[in-house]
Amino acid sequence: MPYLSDAELRSQLAASDSSSLATSHDSPGDAVAWAPVLGGMGAAAAVGFLRSKLEDPATGEWNLPGTKWDAEAIAFLALLGIAVGGSYLGLGEYRKYAALGAIGVGSHFAGELGRRYGKTGQLSLNVGAGLPPWDPTSFDPTQLGDPYADAQAQGLDTSGV
Repeated sequence: MPYLSDAELRSQLAASDSSSLATSHDSPGDAVAWAPVLGGMGAAAAVGFLRSKLEDPATGEWNLPGTKWDAEAIAFLALLGIAVGGSYLGLGEYRKYAALGAIGVGSHFAGELGRRYGKTGQLSLNVGAGLPPWDPTSFDPTQLGDPYADAQAQGLDTSGV
């Protein structure tokens, strides 16, 4: 069986390294390059949609039932745990998907933290708590009703003005 000399092995390795470097750059339209961006954005959009549907309309809280823990923060921590230690839990094949989800959910949660801090001046890990309560005295009946829902609008309509 013929063996390669050290010089021949080095030359073959150098040739294979230079050829792999020449083809290793992703093109701008390559789907692999866009997967992390689209995965993170998809996770952020999904958790934003869920939050809008499941949060308490009065306070903006979206807590795990019976707790004060924010569901979005728990989802982020769970995805991060799978991404970091998924192979120890038997979930090694899902680690990259969990990492993309953790990026998206964590980014959305960080955005909600910044939004809450900007509105209230308070920093808390429960992003919904502490939003200004709804003020019933600011309600104008013509905002949600038809154009002639109040007496003033009806009077103007019949006055001929």
